[in-house]
Amino acid sequence: MVTLHLLRHAKAKATLELRDIDRPLAERGHRDADTMGQRLAEWDVNPTLILCSSAQRARETLASILPHLSGSQTIKIEEGLYNIDHGSVLKRLFEISDAHATILVIGHNPALEQLTSYLAADGTPSDMQQLNIKFPTCALATLEFSFEEWRSIGPKTGRLIRLFIPGEA
Repeated sequence: MVTLHLLRHAKAKATLELRDIDRPLAERGHRDADTMGQRLAEWDVNPTLILCSSAQRARETLASILPHLSGSQTIKIEEGLYNIDHGSVLKRLFEISDAHATILVIGHNPALEQLTSYLAADGTPSDMQQLNIKFPTCALATLEFSFEEWRSIGPKTGRLIRLFIPGEA
């Protein structure tokens, strides 16, 4: 079984002085990312691979959750995860080695929300309903798949086992 965690970056500062890719986290973003890290630790989430957008806000989100994770992770900061659609994220997942049974992707909307909807065949009614309402900053979607190869994922092949929003916990 493979498990995919999709984490939208935490809340960023709104500023006209910086390029979008360079925007740092807002104070709330730092708090939410730390809360997310604590929850990941409580749930014993230990991805062996973390793929993170090269955007400053995504990298700061990663920096906030990383101290809470145990085990060893391979971390890849990827420009290709910034400003892309869900199909491009899916193509990137097809490239993942099957040695990584659990991965975490830190990126952006609308790609992560769309990818979650595309992959989730079912889940708890409350999580599925929440997915149809919003996927705000620092939201985490966790999907499990019944197979062991990343190249087997496709439309409606996963089960949404968690949709967590730190600000609403």
